[in-house]
Amino acid sequence: MTPELIAILSVGVALAGFIRAVHRDLSDRITRVEKNQDEIRGAIAELRERMARLEGVIEGFTGRSAA
Repeated sequence: MTPELIAILSVGVALAGFIRAVHRDLSDRITRVEKNQDEIRGAIAELRERMARLEGVIEGFTGRSAA
């Protein structure tokens, strides 16, 4: 094997390792973002329920619909 071929193969292996590490890190980050999105969706749903309850209270208190 020539030194050039060894250098080319070494660079290829190093790049493959780097790409794999970056892919793993990116995958972990995407998973965390998706988990955070689910938590935010749950919080928004809870706020919608609370707002609907308050609108119902206002309608019952005033006798007219809350716009």
